[in-house]
Amino acid sequence: MKIELSLLEEAVVTIFKEMKEQGVDDIDLDLDFYWNVPSEFIYDVYNEPPRLDIGQLEDDYETLCKAKEKELLVKYNLKNISIIFRYLAEKDSA
Repeated sequence: MKIELSLLEEAVVTIFKEMKEQGVDDIDLDLDFYWNVPSEFIYDVYNEPPRLDIGQLEDDYETLCKAKEKELLVKYNLKNISIIFRYLAEKDSA
């Protein structure tokens, strides 16, 4: 299976457009810390991870802001974005 970047880009733009049309321009960060499965264990579903790390949404967002400000956004920043997207997706349903 291949994942088309253009489809992902279009999906995010469409979802954000809908949110903005509903008057959502920013989201309050009510929770901050989260459990993180280290990268080397995240796709090994047959074994329980030997440890979990703790991540911080505020730190992820600040990392993105600094990288954007310095025009240094790279593929690795998708890691920061992905956890923030998960928070946004689950915020109203939690």
